[in-house]
Amino acid sequence: MKTVNRDHPQRKRVLALAVVGAVLATSLGAAAAGDVLPSLSTAADVTAQASPVPASGLDVVNIYNRGTALADDVAAAAVAAATASRAAWAFGRGSSISMIAVRRGGAAVQQAPGGFSYPMSLSALPLNAIGPLMGRDVARVLANGFIVMGRTTAGLRGAQVGDNVDLIAADGAVVTFTIGLLADDAVIGGTEILVTPEQADALGATTVTRILAWGFDSRDAMNQQLAAVGLDPRVDVRIRRSWDPFDPDSQIGMAETKAKLGEFAFRVQANGADASLTGDWEAGHLPPDRQVLSAAIPIKARCNLAITADLSAALDEVAAVGLGGAIDVGNANTFGGCFYPRFNRLSGNLGILSRHTWAQALDTNTTSNPQGGTPHMNCDVVRIFRKHNFVWGGNFLTPDGMHFEWVGTRRDQYLYPSRYCPNVPGATGRATGPSTSVAPTGAMSLNRATMLADDGFGSD
Repeated sequence: MKTVNRDHPQRKRVLALAVVGAVLATSLGAAAAGDVLPSLSTAADVTAQASPVPASGLDVVNIYNRGTALADDVAAAAVAAATASRAAWAFGRGSSISMIAVRRGGAAVQQAPGGFSYPMSLSALPLNAIGPLMGRDVARVLANGFIVMGRTTAGLRGAQVGDNVDLIAADGAVVTFTIGLLADDAVIGGTEILVTPEQADALGATTVTRILAWGFDSRDAMNQQLAAVGLDPRVDVRIRRSWDPFDPDSQIGMAETKAKLGEFAFRVQANGADASLTGDWEAGHLPPDRQVLSAAIPIKARCNLAITADLSAALDEVAAVGLGGAIDVGNANTFGGCFYPRFNRLSGNLGILSRHTWAQALDTNTTSNPQGGTPHMNCDVVRIFRKHNFVWGGNFLTPDGMHFEWVGTRRDQYLYPSRYCPNVPGATGRATGPSTSVAPTGAMSLNRATMLADDGFGSD
């Protein structure tokens, strides 16, 4: 079963970062040092189901880079920027973990078939970050040794507060935690399971992948300091701010993907890179063979049944406006397609499955748009796909211009300053359609809702 690897040198690096951070953040006191909130020394009780709300209007910045681990130079620069802007900060970890069962008493609520497990997104943050960002109810539950599960994820398996969850650690041992709280997805940043660093250590989830900063003097002050330390702009670093306009090419998290496209159990194939899924999921969510998606642009692919209508509509519109030649059908039918159950090539030991495992994305024009290279996809084609509920990989942190990933909502209407192929005011590609120069309703909550959702590793 694929899970994160216990990497002792990485743990030493994390400790070194913590020492550096403690020196840089002396002026911040305990707010940035990772101390447990004083009010949390309570008796260990399972907390009743609740909807904790973080501090109203609290701005937060999430910083991560290409690669699996937060680079030392990025970490040091981010801490320096946070310190200079009088912000609190904390290192966070994101990965995927294998779950084999949810149990209530002596009965299984959900049980993976023998040799299989369910992929789960996992995030770890220290209590000093969880309290102000997610609420004291969340922090109190974690301080008492329980875990927090997102509501969408809980709903997929009928999980309740008090249920036990069996997870596979990096060394193959089964580690059991008890659910202490079901939290709204937006509150816990879009992850499925929220734990403390100590709980993550027990699972071998030791890789630091991000740094969060909050409580700064002002947005302008934080932006100025991020620029001063050389992080903004920097092509290999992504900075997500809770107040940013909505990014049309931002992905949905694993919980929302499962809710829309189905949840499967998987096992790792012998090569360590590919995965096998349970046959019931394939039978219920995929056509038996590759299908022609558009008579006008005859790409043949085996795509999730939930995305097929949108994918066909996008290809039909591309052809209708005279851009069919911009799609390399032969390339797509030879090297592209939708369904390929495997691990993300970028996520290394984090064990995150590619969205192609859900047959959620179509790759085309792979030769002219290789992953990591400058994208060369026709921008009118990109905007048409956004109109039909897809995001485009050309603006991922590691550009992936071949990649169109279904998210289930229109993405052609938001004027985010995309590096490549920004949306055009008043138009979608060559077709007319509304656009807006302001963030959509609830954009801040949308950004917060995906703040901890995979750090972009769900693509590829």
